[in-house]
Amino acid sequence: MYKLLLVSDRNDVLDVYQQISNWERIGFKPPHIRHDFEGTKQSLSIHHADGIGIDVIPEEREKIIAFLQKDYPYLPVFQVGRSTEEAVRYLNELKAVLNRLYADFSSDRSDVPEVMLECRHDLFRRLVSGKVLDEGYLYRQMRLLRSRMEADRPCMLIEMSQPADEENMLDCRWHGSYQMMERTLFTSFSRDIHGYHVLPLITEEGKIYILAGSLHVRQPGDEDESITTTIQNSVEEGIQHAREFFGVNLHMNNIQVLSSMNVLCGKKS
Repeated sequence: MYKLLLVSDRNDVLDVYQQISNWERIGFKPPHIRHDFEGTKQSLSIHHADGIGIDVIPEEREKIIAFLQKDYPYLPVFQVGRSTEEAVRYLNELKAVLNRLYADFSSDRSDVPEVMLECRHDLFRRLVSGKVLDEGYLYRQMRLLRSRMEADRPCMLIEMSQPADEENMLDCRWHGSYQMMERTLFTSFSRDIHGYHVLPLITEEGKIYILAGSLHVRQPGDEDESITTTIQNSVEEGIQHAREFFGVNLHMNNIQVLSSMNVLCGKKS
């Protein structure tokens, strides 16, 4: 059974989780309870946690999140429910993620970063394909999967294409292995630049996208850069790299500057 840490100083939240009696049936042990940043550090130093829920005042939350980013970057953060029904639903979402993280190595957790990375990429593939329908679900999944990007800040989505008079690399070279091709493009395109993370994605339909999302942690001067110009220049460099090193010829087909990733929810490509 998975182990949890719940950090809250709200009696109504604590009451919700105390009302859950079927912990074993839903796949968890009753959570360790702490109330602030210091309690969080103390608990994690003693007890293993497979997931952490946080509902405290903003000042304490910021300290906890900064601590997790530094020392526990792969610990899923689950949404805290306001009712028993909500709490169980969010715990089931956490369990689905944990089941995927540990599906192939019940005792060996060394591959968790790689599997979590693939889970994040899968989420964003579904997002750009219009298969993530709910903004709340997107937000919760990004926190569970410890994405460094923000769902509610500006982003760019660039659809890529190959010249019509050339063989389709996805069909002829990669034999339908889109993930193999995506990993190749990752080498050329993926980077952090001026407060954005640039991520290449290939959907199960074979469409190629570059998603650039705003990062949680931004550096001084990031806001002074033009989103469009900065990301386009970065993608142009990636196109050149992919052509020179992998023989993959791509160009930018459709460029969208969006108010947030949320607007992609349910938007068919």
